Amino acid sequence: MRTILRVAVVIALCSGAACTGKADPAVSPSGRVPTASGSAAAPRGQVNLDCSDPIDIVSSPTGPLRGILDVVGVDITSTLQVSRTDGPHRLFAKTGLLVRAGREGSLTVPASWATRLSIAWGNNAADWTTGLHIPVCPAPPAASGRWLVFPGGFSVDKAACVPLQVRAGKETITVHVSVGARCRG
Repeated sequence: MRTILRVAVVIALCSGAACTGKADPAVSPSGRVPTASGSAAAPRGQVNLDCSDPIDIVSSPTGPLRGILDVVGVDITSTLQVSRTDGPHRLFAKTGLLVRAGREGSLTVPASWATRLSIAWGNNAADWTTGLHIPVCPAPPAASGRWLVFPGGFSVDKAACVPLQVRAGKETITVHVSVGARCRG
C-alpha cells in the first residue's frame, strides 16, 4: 500500500510545473542522489536525462508503471489524460518515468512518429526530444530503493496509442502507451 501511495504522490507531483517539459535553468538539488559522474554525452540525436534530482526513489515499479528491460518503468496499462499545451505538439500527457540506478538505456520515438510525438522527463531542465538517453545514474542510499522517479510525459498532435522504443544493452523492444486514447489489445 505504501508503494502505491508513493506512485500516487509521484503522479500528483507531476501536475506541477516540473512536468511541463520546458527548460528551467534553476536547479534545486535534493541532495538525495548525486549527479552521474563520468557519464558520456548522449548519442547523436538524443538528450541526456539529468539524474541529479529525482522527485522520489522507490524499491520497484508498481501500480500502473511496468518495468521494461530492467532499465525503465513506464505506464503501459493506463490511458493517460491529455490537456492542451504550448509544447511542441498541441496535447500533453503527464506521467512519471522510473529509471533503474546503475543501468544505461534509451527511450526513442520511432521515425514514423517523430513529427507527431515528443517525450521529456527530468526534474531540472527537461527538453522535448524524440530520443532520451538514460545514463548510468548513481545508486541512491541502499535503504531507499533502486528506482529513481522523474516527472515528464508525452506531447502529441492528437490522442493516440503511441509506440516507444526502449533499449538496454543490445536489446530493444517497442511498448505502446495510451496517450489520451486506449491501445487495443
